[in-house]
Amino acid sequence: MESTSKELAIKSFQAVGFPTSKMEEWKYTSLKNLNDIAWNWQEFGISVAQTNGLEIIHLNDLLNQSKAFQKVWQAKDPILDQNPFYELNTSLCQNPLVLWVKQGVKVENPINLTYQLKGFETNSAFQAKLIVFLESGAELSIIESASADTGKTFVSSYVQEIFLSEKSKLTYLKEQDLTDETTHIDQTFVFQEGESQAETFTLSLNGGVLRNNLHFYINGEQVVSNLNGLYVPAAHQLMDSHTIVDHRMPNSESNEFYKGILMDHSTGVFNGKIFVRKDAQKTNAFQSCRNVLASNKATMNTKPQLEIWADDVKCSHGTTTGQLNEESLFYMRSRGISLQSAKTLLLLAFAQEVIDKIPFEEVKNDLSEKIIGKIKASNDLTI
Repeated sequence: MESTSKELAIKSFQAVGFPTSKMEEWKYTSLKNLNDIAWNWQEFGISVAQTNGLEIIHLNDLLNQSKAFQKVWQAKDPILDQNPFYELNTSLCQNPLVLWVKQGVKVENPINLTYQLKGFETNSAFQAKLIVFLESGAELSIIESASADTGKTFVSSYVQEIFLSEKSKLTYLKEQDLTDETTHIDQTFVFQEGESQAETFTLSLNGGVLRNNLHFYINGEQVVSNLNGLYVPAAHQLMDSHTIVDHRMPNSESNEFYKGILMDHSTGVFNGKIFVRKDAQKTNAFQSCRNVLASNKATMNTKPQLEIWADDVKCSHGTTTGQLNEESLFYMRSRGISLQSAKTLLLLAFAQEVIDKIPFEEVKNDLSEKIIGKIKASNDLTI
């Protein structure tokens, strides 16, 4: 029966096909070419390092054990926005792992998640899901790394559904270092209750197509939501960030801070939506997306959106896209710094504002080195 339901889900998806530019939410990120490939669809498991204070359990077992989780699981209502991957993921990943932190437990050290697309045949299509449930007062930090085999064509659809109870706190960092042959669709849904805090870092380093759908649903008062992103596409890579912050209750705060460095013939997309519902009075919601075109052949598409139904709020949004500052380059060159080194230093300094926010020192240092290496490898680094 389970096998039959999965086969039907795959056939249903195939009938619709991968999204194309005819769909508004995929206007700049068409996956039309993937419809011509006979994909081998399969569920993919996440590797989690065990640590004290963290319970690792399957979804069905947690539903049987926790009435509190049953309640939030049944109440979830994500905005899918022309997302054909979510239903397929739900059908193929019917009993995923849950990271469960019980009431008042503070997991001291960050846990490491590994998402490795390695050792599989080419034309493999993966569906993976992870659930995170923090009970009242719980705290957890996650460092996730995604990688893939070179020379193999992969599609990856990865869903995370995160439930933060009152006064809980989550820090979630994702480092996406995949290959030019990989299309990766990351879908993260965060549901926050009163006085919870969440901070995410989406660090997109490599991938043929990286699509990040990051949604925050604020269901309580005194909630803090911080969304940080850094993307550095080069060659013909495409990196697309779609965010939704849905303020449903009053007296909460959200901050989005995204930066992009675009090299060679790469393409970037940022579509950020903020909703402030009628009951969400005294909301503070801020959004910023800044980009540098390090090549005159790179393209950046931005669409900030703000919809407000409440009248006592503080909200702002804005995007900027520019090039390297010629005066700064001239100043550095006049002091004996080579043109390539000057460009590298300026671009790293531009990214540093996001890097400095990362609370994990080992990640900071490694990330800086990877960005420097990628900038130096760029074939078309122009002003």
